[in-house]
Amino acid sequence: MPSYLSNSYPLDVAEGIYWGREWQWGYYKHPPLSSWILYGFYNIFGSIGPYLLSQLTIILTLWLVYLLGKRIMSPERSALGSLLLLAIFYYVWPTLEFNHNIAQFPIWVGILYSLHLSIFDNRLRHWLLLGVLAGLGMLVKYFVAVLLVVAILFSLGRSRRHVWKTAGPWLALLLATLIFLPNLLWLIQNNWLPFTYAEERSALASQGNPRLKAIQFLAVQVLNHIPLLTILVLTRTRLYKTTEYKEGLNFLLFMGLTPALLLFAIGLIFGVGLLDMWGMPMWNLSGLIVVALIPQALFAVKFPRILKGLSIWLILVTICMMVYVYWGGKIRHKPSRMDWPQAMLAQHVQNEWDALSQCPLDNISGDRWLASIVAAELDGPSVMMAGSPAYSPWMNAQRLQTHGSFAIWQQKDNIDMPLLNNLPTSNDMIIREGVWQISWKKTPKRQPLEVKWRAYIPSSCLKSS
Repeated sequence: MPSYLSNSYPLDVAEGIYWGREWQWGYYKHPPLSSWILYGFYNIFGSIGPYLLSQLTIILTLWLVYLLGKRIMSPERSALGSLLLLAIFYYVWPTLEFNHNIAQFPIWVGILYSLHLSIFDNRLRHWLLLGVLAGLGMLVKYFVAVLLVVAILFSLGRSRRHVWKTAGPWLALLLATLIFLPNLLWLIQNNWLPFTYAEERSALASQGNPRLKAIQFLAVQVLNHIPLLTILVLTRTRLYKTTEYKEGLNFLLFMGLTPALLLFAIGLIFGVGLLDMWGMPMWNLSGLIVVALIPQALFAVKFPRILKGLSIWLILVTICMMVYVYWGGKIRHKPSRMDWPQAMLAQHVQNEWDALSQCPLDNISGDRWLASIVAAELDGPSVMMAGSPAYSPWMNAQRLQTHGSFAIWQQKDNIDMPLLNNLPTSNDMIIREGVWQISWKKTPKRQPLEVKWRAYIPSSCLKSS
C-alpha cells in the first residue's frame, strides 16, 4: 500500500538506495550490507522494491522465531509466539521505512537461533552458522555487537562454559572476523567515520539529563509493547512462571531482556545518550516469552482469543497507516517525508539538465534529502552530499570536472559543497542557476516548495542553444 499512497520514499530508504548503488565496503553512517540488499530489491522490483523488502524481512523474522520456539515449546505455542511480534509496535508501523534497524530483525533472531543450536547441541556446523550470521550482522549494523556480547555472557554460564573447550566457538569467532574484515579495513582507512557519526548522535541524545534519557529509553521499549499487553488484558490472559519450559524460558529471558537492560545500565551509570530506536531489534523473543508463561490448562482456551485480538489490532494499525500515509499531511497541515514531490522534482532536474547539456546527468549534489529522492526517482545519477567530501568518497574533483554536477537545495537553506566550491574557475565549466516553485500534491494550498538549483556543465557538454 505505501508505494501507491505515498509521493516519496522515507529518508532512510532514499539514502540507502544511493549508498547501495555505489557498492562501497562502508558508508559514513553504517556498514554496507543493508544498503546493498536494498538497492538490489529497488533495481529488480522498482519503486515497490523497498516496501516489499521490508515486509519480507518481517516474514523471515517471524519464521526464524518460529523455528527457535519449536526447540523450546510446542509448534502451536511457537507459532503464536512468532505472530505476537506483530503486536509490538516496532514490527508494524516503522516497517514502512526499510533501514538498518529493520534489517537487523532477521539477523538478530538468526544469531539467537544458531546460538541455541550451538550451545545445546554443540555441533560444529551450528557454530559455523553462528559465525557467518555474526559476521553478516556486523555488516548490517555495528549495534549487533551488543547481542554478541550478551551471547558470550550466556555461553559463560556454569552449565554452558564447557563449550569453550571445544573448537566450535573459536571457529565461529574466526569466521565472523573474516567476514567482517573488509569493513574493518575500510573503517581504519576512513578514520572510523561511522563511529564519529554515532558519537554525534549519542551526544545529541545526551543533551539535558542523560540519565533521565536512559529511563526514557526503557520506558519507550515498554510503550512499544502496549498493543501486546492490551491484547493480554482484554483476553484476560494471566501469565505464570512454570517449570514446564524452565531451561528454554531461562534462555528466552536472558537473551530477550539482557540487551536492553545492559544499554539501560550503561546509560544510567556512564551518562551515555541512548536513542529509542536502538531498541528495535531487541524484542524478537517477547512473543515466545509470553506464550511460555501461559499455563498449559489455559493455552487451548486463550489461543483463539489472542489470535482474534491480534487480528483486530492488525486491521486497526493498517487502516491508521493508510490514513497517515495518504491524508497525514492534510491532517497535520505539514508534509511528512513521504509527501514530498519526488517525481516532480526529478522531472524538473532532468528537463533542466537536458535543456543545458548534451551529456548524461552523472551526479546530483546539494541537500541530502532532495538529492537522494531525486536520484532514487531517476535511478542513475550518483549523489554527492553536502558537507565533508568523506561522506561521498565516490566523488572527486576530476569526476566533477569531467561530468559536471546538478545541485539542488531549499532556497531558505545554505549548503556547503566543498568539492564544487573549489572547482578551478575557467571556461571549461559553465554555471547556470535558477529557482523552482513546486506545489505540494497532497496539500496544494500550502506555500509552494522553493528549490534553488545550480548546474555545473563542462563546456564540452554545453548545448549551443
